[in-house]
Amino acid sequence: MANKSPKTTHLKAYPKKWANLPTKPLRVPEFLLEEIDQYARMRDQGESGFESIINLLDTLTDDDTLTEEEFRQLKLAVDSFVGCEDNLQVAEIQLSDNEKQVFKSKFGFVPSSFQLKIIDWILNGSGNGCCNAVAGAGKSTTLKIVALTLSESGFRPSEIKICVFGKANSLDLISKFGNRWKSSISTLHSAGWKLLIQYLQIDSKKRGLLSDNKYKRICQNLRLIVGRRNKSSILKDREIIDNASDFLKLIDLVRLCDVEVTTENIIALSRHYEIEKVHKPQDVAYWINRCLKIGEQQAINKECFDFVEQVWLPGHWDLGSEKWFRPYKFVLVDECQDLNEAQKKLVQILAGSNGRILAVGDPNQAVMGFAGADDNSYYNIVKSINAVELPLSICYRCPTSHINLVKKEFSYIPIQPAPNAPEGVIKQIEPDKIVKHIKDGDMIIGRKTAPLVGLCIRLIGRGKKAIVKGKKIGETLGKECDEIIKLPGYFYKLFNDYLEQYRSIKINQYQGLDEEEQLIETINDKLDAVQTIYESNPQVKSVEELKVEIDKLFSDDNAPITLSTCHRAKGLEAERIFIYHPEHMPLKWRNQQEWQLQQEENLLYVALTRSKSELFICGKCDWYKAPKSEEKETIEENLDKGKNYSKITRTTEEEEEDNQNYMELLGVFESDDYF
Repeated sequence: MANKSPKTTHLKAYPKKWANLPTKPLRVPEFLLEEIDQYARMRDQGESGFESIINLLDTLTDDDTLTEEEFRQLKLAVDSFVGCEDNLQVAEIQLSDNEKQVFKSKFGFVPSSFQLKIIDWILNGSGNGCCNAVAGAGKSTTLKIVALTLSESGFRPSEIKICVFGKANSLDLISKFGNRWKSSISTLHSAGWKLLIQYLQIDSKKRGLLSDNKYKRICQNLRLIVGRRNKSSILKDREIIDNASDFLKLIDLVRLCDVEVTTENIIALSRHYEIEKVHKPQDVAYWINRCLKIGEQQAINKECFDFVEQVWLPGHWDLGSEKWFRPYKFVLVDECQDLNEAQKKLVQILAGSNGRILAVGDPNQAVMGFAGADDNSYYNIVKSINAVELPLSICYRCPTSHINLVKKEFSYIPIQPAPNAPEGVIKQIEPDKIVKHIKDGDMIIGRKTAPLVGLCIRLIGRGKKAIVKGKKIGETLGKECDEIIKLPGYFYKLFNDYLEQYRSIKINQYQGLDEEEQLIETINDKLDAVQTIYESNPQVKSVEELKVEIDKLFSDDNAPITLSTCHRAKGLEAERIFIYHPEHMPLKWRNQQEWQLQQEENLLYVALTRSKSELFICGKCDWYKAPKSEEKETIEENLDKGKNYSKITRTTEEEEEDNQNYMELLGVFESDDYF
């Protein structure tokens, strides 16, 4: 995308360790800054400049200044520039009154210039496309526009496949599209499962064949990990890999990333995804291959499948070449920035050789790098399907002030406010005063789980109905509890002591690893959350009862007040958003990889673009500087618009008494450290 500002001071320079995203200001080694500056100025003057950049690359091929990976990234960026130079520039389209009326009757509104460009591409273009959509751009609405346009052009719903992430998203889209499109809309997992059913001739009602514990059971039967029938494990006894869960994670990653199981690939995956100590990668590769062969045979025998196999096996078995398979004429994909290689291959299978693909996503909301996706997945898709880029740059969710804050922090994101967007509100308050401000309908977003858990307990103690979004987070905390009770001499009344013992064991395991700081941060966050729940429930007498209390806090359902991590907040919105402990965003640690830093920045972008009206910064951080004229918030201030209340200054003693009241309600009689 062209840089409309001739200034280059906002470009970040990385002396040696760097990465890129093609539609962002390119991150480059310092010795290339002059050439990039010249390129930017040529683009500002309306000149191409591509030839000079490509010539520069040719001169670097024999230069050892760049590593092979750095050179590959730079070449990928330039190739992407060449391929999408003019794609992101959309001129304003003037419509007649009659044309506006026609669109209103079709869609209920007049599409933006960006959406009109997509409609034109659907009707008159060819090949594949990728919508580069900013947060709040109306991706679901755009998909509906595309589907209705295709329907009017003679396509039947059965000829169109619309793939989304998550069952809840598919149900939401069906409600927006209507029951006529019910069979067309599904998750990618469901689309893959349908292919497997047809290929293996499985009764479609037998969903019981799916189990997430399939490969855990295979490993236990092979005595690779400890099971009910075996107390020893090959992986640990032979010092192949330290952690059984990491071995299971690698089984998932080789399938999600769709790579051959070789020693080299095991080393690369372990390094990229920060897998703990892999002492014998050759043996790890051998055993993973053996497990996958057993798992594949079980699938062929119709005995059992896991959820990864739903997206992996169709490509692994090349089901797209089967004579019975009928590809779709058009495949629409939502959240394409989070596609892993197995999912991307499945999308291409669904479209076949003649079908067209329209993938919609926001490269700046790529946050699933830990689950097999790549922080550059969006651009990899653009390149792999030879797609034209179609921008969606207008945010219809956020007020102008919120978007200005986003643009100040992320100058490379081409986000624009809607023409009639309100100014909105941004205020900074102290974290310990948030309880007084919260009301039903609010959403609280944080980077770490433990602070959200503590806050949720405080809210519940005040009689407010609140949950932490994400049932699986609760399940993860429950698993940590299961590990704690395995410690020798365990006794529940001394649970805190054993928790700290377990914490010390885990921290010692992480000592000396490149990713030591992040691993310690993660385990501390989990154990702090467990500890907070334990301290707040003195009536609980066992770990099983404690896990019940954990389950009560975490849910995928809606609640009057929702607390969410940044990861879970993607796709959610609320009138009022509270960013809790913003100093944790973006989260940074020692030896952090470039893709990890990028995803942390993406998480902050997600948090900043959830609000439809008011945004509250609950704490202090580098990226937000409150205006000098902004009045300091007090704990009694009512933030409802249109209401004026006198401010009352409370004494420290009164605040402490108030804290003690709700702590007694929770059964906590010590300091507020856990909250």
